[in-house]
Amino acid sequence: MRRHTRARMLKIIVALFFVSSFLLADTSAFCDEAASILDNQTWDYLHDLGDVSDATDGSLQRTFLSVASRLAMNKVEMWMRRGGMDTWVDEVGNVHGRLDGAIPNQKVLLIGSHIDTVKDAGKFDGTLGVLVGVSSVKAAILETVSLGQKITSPVQVVAFSDEEGIRFSSTFLGSRAVVGLLPESAYQAADENGISLLQALRQGGFKGSRPSVRTANLSDTISSYVEVHIEQGPVIEARGESVAPVTAISGQTRLSISVHGTQGHAGTVPMAARKDAVAAAAEIIHLIESLCKTRAQNSNEDTMLVCTVGEIRVWPGASNVISSNTNFTVDIRSRSDREREGVVKSISGVAKRACFKRDMVCRVDLKHEAPAANCDAQLIIALNEAIVRARGDDKTGFDSGQVRGDSRNSALVSGAGHDALALHSTCPVGMLFVGCKNGISHSPEEHVAAKDIAFAGRVLFEFIRAQNKPGNPAHNPTIHL
Repeated sequence: MRRHTRARMLKIIVALFFVSSFLLADTSAFCDEAASILDNQTWDYLHDLGDVSDATDGSLQRTFLSVASRLAMNKVEMWMRRGGMDTWVDEVGNVHGRLDGAIPNQKVLLIGSHIDTVKDAGKFDGTLGVLVGVSSVKAAILETVSLGQKITSPVQVVAFSDEEGIRFSSTFLGSRAVVGLLPESAYQAADENGISLLQALRQGGFKGSRPSVRTANLSDTISSYVEVHIEQGPVIEARGESVAPVTAISGQTRLSISVHGTQGHAGTVPMAARKDAVAAAAEIIHLIESLCKTRAQNSNEDTMLVCTVGEIRVWPGASNVISSNTNFTVDIRSRSDREREGVVKSISGVAKRACFKRDMVCRVDLKHEAPAANCDAQLIIALNEAIVRARGDDKTGFDSGQVRGDSRNSALVSGAGHDALALHSTCPVGMLFVGCKNGISHSPEEHVAAKDIAFAGRVLFEFIRAQNKPGNPAHNPTIHL
């Protein structure tokens, strides 16, 4: 009997040896595959998507539901599906890829950014966050497959259809729809061809009704939102780092100012008799610059106040005609909502006084407004811990104590607006910035090093892994490497 027991024990030991060897082999294979995905796949996808453009001059441009935008949506959905995610496109053109968790009825960790671009854009703005998300979730799926398990709670990657607001001058269209906060102005806006949002949706094959747009609302299902994005500034590169958590996002207001004068012949109307819309607009723009410079210099705190006139349209736009209508945009941003709101009020007053002095009419329209947003303290700490794990040491130079209390004393604040601003009103948000060369963005010169992209992917993978420990055995998705 004892001999049989010894034999049985020997068989068990041998069996355990082979099983453990098999599992170790699988784990090693997983690590190699995951490393390749995190180190190479995002870079390849970025350059693939960077060639998808509406512009015919070789520059990059993708606006809401354009031909190139639809091609980009199809590519991203395909990559999500190949990564093992369930995919769909909602009724405002946002592309979703979801990995369900082992525990039912859990709220979802949303990871995302946008795939639309400005005119003459770079390849990394917005798109980086989407594709790092796709690669990191794919790596997480590979890990759970190797363990024969699933993550506990669902993870979802979303590629927002419109963040830049180029087509309708209304930013965060995609992300605002996801949280049910699409403003009335978005429905009322029209593009340069007079096409409204709902008309554009119908032309793009969507239902294009207010009820259908409301079906994109996921606000009740989101536990938190995390966005990876290029810094669009020089700080991280100057530090010699690859990434950094973001502690807050400046609030922003976008105004459209219309100046109405009297059209006339450039050679026959005396200077004293003119009501030149271009001249009035130029005066107002100079006054706005002076106002914002003075406010920024005299502020008692570093509020990061900036004001930008980024677009000017002149009618009729002929060299021998005095303009009757000149329209321009003003972008105002600050960490302080009180300061930003005060500047907006002052700009409106400056414009109207300048026009009154010239016996002309000015109109100031609010096109977009988003309050400043503090990132969630726990998510900031979790992202920093993920940096430590991805790097394998504790030399991030980030003081997690800085996220406790007043965020104005934090390490890195975003002056640029991001989709996280729209999500902030619904759920905790976190952001991870990736350094870019010379801080350049919204430009063909925009560049992020491949090693920094790979490291950002490893950080996000570590974050997902920590937020979602493997749970119960479950059906494994199909993954295409």
